[in-house]
Amino acid sequence: MNILVPKYRRNPNEKIESLYYGVAPGNRTVTSVVRRSQDGNRMEATRTYSEGLPRGVGGQVGVLVLGGMETTLDEMEYILEARRQKKFQPRRSVGDIMAMCRLVAERRNELIEAGRKYLKGNPSERPPPRPKRVLLLPVGYKMVATSEPGLKVLARSA
Repeated sequence: MNILVPKYRRNPNEKIESLYYGVAPGNRTVTSVVRRSQDGNRMEATRTYSEGLPRGVGGQVGVLVLGGMETTLDEMEYILEARRQKKFQPRRSVGDIMAMCRLVAERRNELIEAGRKYLKGNPSERPPPRPKRVLLLPVGYKMVATSEPGLKVLARSA
């Protein structure tokens, strides 16, 4: 199924604020993704409903993953799936958040190493180097340093 409306199209590299997976009214489960709107003025939530838990099954009611770091949709879904695979324990500890951050950091490092290994084996796939950017000034002008460190202005040379 191809979704043509950009609001609902899945973007795996989009920055996500929070992701919730849990029970919803009406014997259903919901996955709610909170992200910044396209115009950047407000936050919007996209909810996806699915079948509920079978009768008599208990355990974890919901998982809320907050995007404290710069996390993408793929990374949030990875954390959610790892949390869903883990056996439910009713106790919480301070180390849960550290464990989630460590999990994301390890996954990022694994992806970087896999990319480097791939490019080492296939050098033709490496992107071309970016050209060096040079600021070309008009004839008779030069950049002059000011009393403020790191600030230069354009001045007519005598």
